[in-house]
Amino acid sequence: MDNQPQTMLRDNQPQTMPVKKEIPVLVKIIAVLYYIGAVLGIIFGLLFLIGAGMISSIIEQIPLLIALGTSLFIVGGILMIGLGILGFFIGRGLWKGRNWARIVVIIFSILGLLGGISILFTGSYFNGIINILIEGFIAGYLLFSKDVKSAFSQ
Repeated sequence: MDNQPQTMLRDNQPQTMPVKKEIPVLVKIIAVLYYIGAVLGIIFGLLFLIGAGMISSIIEQIPLLIALGTSLFIVGGILMIGLGILGFFIGRGLWKGRNWARIVVIIFSILGLLGGISILFTGSYFNGIINILIEGFIAGYLLFSKDVKSAFSQ
């Protein structure tokens, strides 16, 4: 017999009760960081959209920005809002123990790790090393921790 708690129904047939997932605290901290990033992404995206209307007087003074126009700010704002919404759903997925969210964060962390390595080539060693340490820890923790694997496998 399995280890799941059982309860008896009216017709005396056993039914297993679902076991609540215990999400590790570090996973919840990563989820909160994704929530914070989502809020900031949405706020800055909205600021980009609002600023696109106000930036036209500045754009006329900078030749490179004349060619791009306000569309650069509009596209950037929409992109930031979209990434903010994605970050919210990733944070929510991590908080609820959804395996797809863990996989997405692992992929993003590996990409961030590669970004940290590329930062080293620009000569910004401190930023590159900090980036590598943080992204490497998150990817390694979500990939190899037994607690994380058991929480996301249920």
